[in-house]
Amino acid sequence: MSKQSDPGSGDFHLQPISHLSFSDVATIGASLHKTSKRHKRRMKNKTFGTFERRYSKLALNKSLVPERKRIDYVLIYPNISSKDAKDESKILELKKHEYNRARFENIVSAEGFSLQKDIIGENVFVKLHCPFKRLCVEAEKVKIEMALKDCPIPSSKPQNCFQTFADEYLDTDKDVTDFVSTAFVMNKIHLFEGWENPEYFFRPSIRSLLVHHILINVDIRTAAEVNQDAVDLDSDEEAGDDGLCCLFKRKTPDAVEKQESRSLKRRGLPYLLLKKTYTDSFILHDDSAKCREKEDSLSDHFLAPPGPQAPLDEDPRRVLDETWSKMTKFQPLWHIRNYFGEKIALYFAWSGMLITTLWVPMIFGIAVFIYGLYESLTADDVVATNTTDTSAITDVLGDVKEAFDNKVTPFFALFICCWGTVFLELWKRQKATLAYEWDVDQFEANEPDRPQFYGTRVKSDPVTSNEMWFYPFRRQLMKYTTSLSVLCLMVGLVIASVVGVIIYRVIMNVDYCPDISDNECLVLTTVISSILNAVSILILGKVYDMLAIWLTNWENHRTQTRYDDALIMKLFAFQFVNSYASCFYIAFFRGRGSIFRDRYVDDCEGSCMTQLSFQVLILMVAKPFPKFFKDIVIPFMLQLWRKRPNCCRCFCLPCCKPTNQVGQDDNYEEETDPENKVPPPHADHVGFLERERLKPDLGDFTLGEFTEKVILYGFLMLFASSFPLAPLLALIICYIDIRVDAKRMLWWYRRPVAYIAQDIGMWYGILNLVNFIGVLTNAFIIAFTSDWGSQFSTTGKLWVVIGFEHIVFFLKFVLAYLIPDVPQEVRLAIRRERYLIQKKFDDDSPKQKDIDFSELFPSSMTAREMITEEDEDDIEVKASTAVHHRRPPLGKPGNPELKSQFNQRVTTPEGLRNQRQSEDTVFHVSYQSAKPEQNATSEV
Repeated sequence: MSKQSDPGSGDFHLQPISHLSFSDVATIGASLHKTSKRHKRRMKNKTFGTFERRYSKLALNKSLVPERKRIDYVLIYPNISSKDAKDESKILELKKHEYNRARFENIVSAEGFSLQKDIIGENVFVKLHCPFKRLCVEAEKVKIEMALKDCPIPSSKPQNCFQTFADEYLDTDKDVTDFVSTAFVMNKIHLFEGWENPEYFFRPSIRSLLVHHILINVDIRTAAEVNQDAVDLDSDEEAGDDGLCCLFKRKTPDAVEKQESRSLKRRGLPYLLLKKTYTDSFILHDDSAKCREKEDSLSDHFLAPPGPQAPLDEDPRRVLDETWSKMTKFQPLWHIRNYFGEKIALYFAWSGMLITTLWVPMIFGIAVFIYGLYESLTADDVVATNTTDTSAITDVLGDVKEAFDNKVTPFFALFICCWGTVFLELWKRQKATLAYEWDVDQFEANEPDRPQFYGTRVKSDPVTSNEMWFYPFRRQLMKYTTSLSVLCLMVGLVIASVVGVIIYRVIMNVDYCPDISDNECLVLTTVISSILNAVSILILGKVYDMLAIWLTNWENHRTQTRYDDALIMKLFAFQFVNSYASCFYIAFFRGRGSIFRDRYVDDCEGSCMTQLSFQVLILMVAKPFPKFFKDIVIPFMLQLWRKRPNCCRCFCLPCCKPTNQVGQDDNYEEETDPENKVPPPHADHVGFLERERLKPDLGDFTLGEFTEKVILYGFLMLFASSFPLAPLLALIICYIDIRVDAKRMLWWYRRPVAYIAQDIGMWYGILNLVNFIGVLTNAFIIAFTSDWGSQFSTTGKLWVVIGFEHIVFFLKFVLAYLIPDVPQEVRLAIRRERYLIQKKFDDDSPKQKDIDFSELFPSSMTAREMITEEDEDDIEVKASTAVHHRRPPLGKPGNPELKSQFNQRVTTPEGLRNQRQSEDTVFHVSYQSAKPEQNATSEV
């Protein structure tokens, strides 16, 4: 519905918006937006003025710590002016960039930011500082929960010897105190912990997130630019109605959609980065003493040594490095959350839970492998003494292959399937605990909209009754259907590429290998097929990644959580097929059919179970290597290259000139722009800024890490019956990976945006799906692929599948039912916190004067005397309510029933409160004299 005004009257009435054109909707939306904006501006100024007065009053009563300006955000653009360019198109492009930069910086300055520019080499660094009061405004807007003052939550005491030992020697969050928290309110700032120190009131993660949220929501468009596209679209629609020839010039629905999105989307920092107005942006790491020591030792060949620096009040990176990167300590989840945000901290908490629960299946898997190896060795005949070393090695490898397939395999598969359910149930409990302790359990309900989201209709918010923009479900459903079709097409192409490589290998093996040598056959079948598979997957992967991101942007999701969930589903579908296609082929198709008649048959060399075991082993070991090379080796080599000595630099090439050298005052005087009045940078800032700029971007850290870990988890769950050592490999890989991630996030990469998250999102549903598929795959592997199932007929194998999956699903249901999702102490803590928050705010609110019932009503004895002695008087009880109705008369005043009812309802405070609770009325009692024959009445 939309509000429209009648030209003849000033009243507004509701009309269906579906009958209006886009220009009408845009005009109405613009007017409503202006009205709402003016109202919000008045309310914001009023709220901000109240906050200013309250904060100034608190500052007078208690000394505040002065706020030091820190660099919250850094923007970079080339030090090139439009006056230096000679090409006309280049001049126009540079002028447009200069105009957009000037407008953006003016708006940011109007928001209260402090800007300072430094010229370093060929780039201009724009350093932004957000003041504390502007952060408070944004924190209240996005409903950030902050700790209440003097409301610490007592930590639970250890209950057994193991917990005592862990808290003493392994725990890394002993110095962290949890507080009762609630949504931040500016006018109640004195109720929150640490308000007197503006620099450290907000955690580093919250501060960086608030600054990022402000910058991405800035809109540099003018009102004319907002309405221009709507006017153009309306003119096109009107022109299309003039004649049949013009009808073909009307825009398609896709063009209309593109025009709507272009006119309704904001143009903030992401838009400026996309258009290369700013070439780069990043958040600085907090300075660290360890980083200073490291850079001072490299100052001879990287940067000039800085001058004397002030000691650090807080060093979160050093604290994290001393605990997080150690193999013998628990992860400091609280410190990770305070520095990197809840989204990244929840990933590491999930990885830690996976490592902790993997110990039991690892021990069971090692025992199964040892038992199988013992059975394989004792079943073989004694090797002849004249056998060669090569045959002996072959026999040992054969024994190892057979050790993976033994009589205990079905029981191990059943245990792994049940373990998957226990792991997810324990994670749900851990997630509920962390969400409560980190105050994000209600984040998704209050999550702000993405700046890229745009609405095309207006409706009333069902909660606040305010008008809000929304995107029609019909259009979104159409987009979801299109995305699903593209997803299925790309998955089909991946399957086709895998099948094509398999067909090529089989044909080469049958037609060409008998006529050539073994080495040539190895090259034709194994090497070339692997190269073809890798190239096809690489090309399809790049194309699909771009398509997935474009489709997710096109779907126009309202919040960042929904956007991430949609992108995760698309990307994991491709990775699932890419990672497990070869294993599914070996387990269920290889050696069971022919491609062209009976000539081309791809038989397993020996047992397909052993082939499957070695395939899983190779994939689990080989999968982490590309990530290791990309995340560690390449950044390390680049770091060494940038820190090479001056004698190894090629000064004749412009790209190799040490333009980031500090201490050359004449050079900076030449690079300083006199018109922009950019002062030369300080030496202590330049080195830190340049080092941070040269670091690689971390990207979407949780997306890549979760993908790798869930793929690893899939090998463990889907093919557990074929490889009992999978838990051991998964434990080693995950344990090393989190320690390496600690180093590269703290020192090797840029600081990521500290996003907030309530849980791990769509990954939990994917893990549940993997568990479900794992039950079926293990059942079919046991029945149709393993040696244990070969003793049954086809009908018997099907009964084995049915029996296995029924038993496993029953056990999974029982385990999920017995393990509660939320711990009982967390439920009680949530109720206790709600009570303490209400009590804290009630104590701070102005106290209401208690009602003196003796002044409102006579005492009980006086009323009884009045009723007994003055039978001639009449009593009138008047009550004011929302809805008025009249009670029947109660009888004469001298009636005993009237006396008892009056005493119970009116003359005692308890009776009055009961009457209020039952009827929700406020009584005004007056005594008036009347005629003796007139009855007492009560008006309600």
